[in-house]
Amino acid sequence: MVIRPAAQPPHPIAARVNWDAIKDEAAQTLSAYVKLDSSHPKGRTVDTAKLLADRLASEGIESKVYPTPDPEKVNLVARINAKNPVGKPLLLSSHMDVVQAVASDWTFDPYSGEISDGYIYGRGTLDDKGMGIMELITMLLLKRHNVELDRDVIMLATCDEEIGSPLGAQFMVENHFADLDPAFMLDEGGSGATGFFSAGDVFQITVGEKKICRITMTARAEPGHGSQPWDDSATHRLIRAVSRVLAAAPEDRECAPVAEMIRRLGGETAREEIAAFRATRPLLHDTIALTMMSGGYKINIIPEKASMSFDCRLLPDTDATAFVSNVQQIVNDAEIEFDVDWPDAAPSMAPVANPLFEAIEQACMAHMPAALPVPTICVGGTDARFFRQLGIPAYGLVPGMFTGEDMKGYHGIDERLSAENLLLGTKIVFDLTLRAAGR
Repeated sequence: MVIRPAAQPPHPIAARVNWDAIKDEAAQTLSAYVKLDSSHPKGRTVDTAKLLADRLASEGIESKVYPTPDPEKVNLVARINAKNPVGKPLLLSSHMDVVQAVASDWTFDPYSGEISDGYIYGRGTLDDKGMGIMELITMLLLKRHNVELDRDVIMLATCDEEIGSPLGAQFMVENHFADLDPAFMLDEGGSGATGFFSAGDVFQITVGEKKICRITMTARAEPGHGSQPWDDSATHRLIRAVSRVLAAAPEDRECAPVAEMIRRLGGETAREEIAAFRATRPLLHDTIALTMMSGGYKINIIPEKASMSFDCRLLPDTDATAFVSNVQQIVNDAEIEFDVDWPDAAPSMAPVANPLFEAIEQACMAHMPAALPVPTICVGGTDARFFRQLGIPAYGLVPGMFTGEDMKGYHGIDERLSAENLLLGTKIVFDLTLRAAGR
């Protein structure tokens, strides 16, 4: 049986906003934001931080830019203070950096911010500049409507999330935590999903995330002429080893948040639906993705070295050491070298029974009454893990309602965000902020 929370009206202040005007303002601001290339390997965020700071300052909201050891990478914090706070702040977080894009693969230039057919196109529209604009507009609306707050509201915009956050969230937590110190946090990680579940549209609110483990396997042997192949050449040996790994079926199991998600969505049918889609299937098992290969320098030379690298994402309750040991046993070749990068933040879960989770649920129901909010985990990695490991409840939701085709834009070609989803997300982020921090 599907478990559906009680319907909620929009927060009274949210109901007074001229959302038609906000829709255009949000789309134009996101377009300008996307035009600023903050892609790696440079990951430059000086310009993106200035855009956000200028927009905040134009309406009287102060912000602070935090330099890092890299002069091109900065983080930004803005705060709206409560007059008589009764608790620690609500933190709204997003990241300013984006992954690379090859312009020749795209319909529009990935840094054009093109607005066409109801969509804003460009690298970062989904991951994570769209979320940044939802949070920026929320800050502006709090100011414009003179909202009385019970707790401060902080907006954090970080660098380096796409490369593990060393100068972003990790840097801020380790060096400037006193300027944040939130009661709870909203970040990316979850999203609305339409067309996935027979129970209907679903808002997937992440309360935790998979652990990251990266493995590089390397084989070495004598080089030789391409006309004289042999079984123990580096390339052939590595291919056989990797084939064994990729052929091994992963063990399906449900971690606690996913078990609760399945329960709320009606049970076994929901589990089968999760297993049916590329975007949701990783919720049920550890994953191993072959992402990089190297070896050879001339087509008629069998090289002395070959390497393959794997991005592994492990369920929160997986023992990472045991996982790597199992991969080594499957490889079953002592001549294959393993280089392993372990997770950089201890996994932890945020509770479902929490005022912010409840505010997120209520805001989602208020603006999409037919949709179901459910807890889940993020199959990737986010900045939230650095806060969860300190015991701070951190939740992930980019609150649009996305199809499977939309979700292919994450790190994909022709990444785009519809103006309707940008507006919906802005409504929900503003509404949940009113519920979690408003007086």
